[in-house]
Formats: sequence, structure tokens, C-alpha cells
Amino acid sequence: MSNVFKKTLIAIFLLCWLVLAINPVDRGIWMLENVLVVSVFPVVLWLDKRYVFNNLTFLSLTLFVILHLFGANTTYNAMSYFNWFSDWLGLQRNYYDQVIHFLFGLMVFASFFEIFYHQGHSRRLSYLVALLFITAIGSWYEILEWLAMVLFCPGTGLECFEGVTQGDLWDTQKDMAYAVVGASIAMLMHSMWGKRRQSDIQLR
Repeated sequence: MSNVFKKTLIAIFLLCWLVLAINPVDRGIWMLENVLVVSVFPVVLWLDKRYVFNNLTFLSLTLFVILHLFGANTTYNAMSYFNWFSDWLGLQRNYYDQVIHFLFGLMVFASFFEIFYHQGHSRRLSYLVALLFITAIGSWYEILEWLAMVLFCPGTGLECFEGVTQGDLWDTQKDMAYAVVGASIAMLMHSMWGKRRQSDIQLR
């Protein structure tokens, strides 16, 4: 049953990828954003084959990548599907990029935990290493984003920088912070769920 569920999620992901690859707002940005997807997708399948992620973890990974694909299709700065939220709250910028950074920590944390926990490490150490991995990846993503602006933006890249950050000078720091906050919440929820599950087993 688990294999059928995961294969269904993979099929949904591939369908979304094909649909959202049609006529993106900016083909160059779409290609850059999909470098991550193309490189990570086979790695996730290999890790699942080796460590067997539970269905909820695999679902979280799939949903996160699909949300990333929507951002790649419309560009994160002009995420049209998220404008209603900004308009509803009267916000001056589109916060979809920061929501995705938060969801990265929240939805990807469990996969790192399972990888290290299945290697025989304690739960506490697995939680710590997973949190550090989320922090490191979030930081490296911002560094790669900066390098992309330097390489592909003309001149000083100031216009490109303002476009990516939407005028927020602290956008980079906030992105990293949101990922850490999301991972911390995921760690707390996962820990509480694990303790509750152990209590239920002991009561039986």
C-alpha cells in the first residue's frame, strides 16, 4: 500500500512539473529554479529506497516541491496565486518566497531526521543534526542566490537584487530565519508525536 501511495505522489509531481513547465513567466528563472528539482529528485528517490520514508514524510516532501514549482512558474516575486493573501492583509509585497522558506524547514525536517535516526543515532542527536542541516541548506541557498545575481545580472546587479528581495534589505536574513523557525516547529511537533506514540505503546 505504501508503494502505491508513493508512486501516486510521484505521478502527481511529474504531472505538475509538466503543466507548470508550459509557458512560465520567465524561462531563465524557471530553468534556474528547476536545477534544484532535477538534481534533488533522483536523490530523494534513492534515499527513500534506502531508508524508506514514512508516507507522511514523503507526502510533505512532494507537496513542498510542488509549491516550489508554482514559484518557479510565476517567479517568486510575482507569485500571482498568492496575491490574494497579500491583498487581503493589505501587504505591500508578495511574501510567497518567505512562506516557502518557512515550509522548507517545516516540511523537509522530518526527512533529515529519519535519515540519521535510521542510521542508529539517538533521537536527540538526529533532531540536532536535522536542524543543523536545514540551517546549512537555507544559508547555502542564499549564497547561491547571491552568486546567481552576480553572474547573471548586468552591472552591479542592484536592480536584480531589489527584484529578488522586493526592496527588503533584510530579506536574506529573514529567509534563513523562517527556515529555522519552521524546522524548530517541526522538531517540536515530531518530538511530541513520538512521545505520545511511545506512551500509547506502553499502555498496550
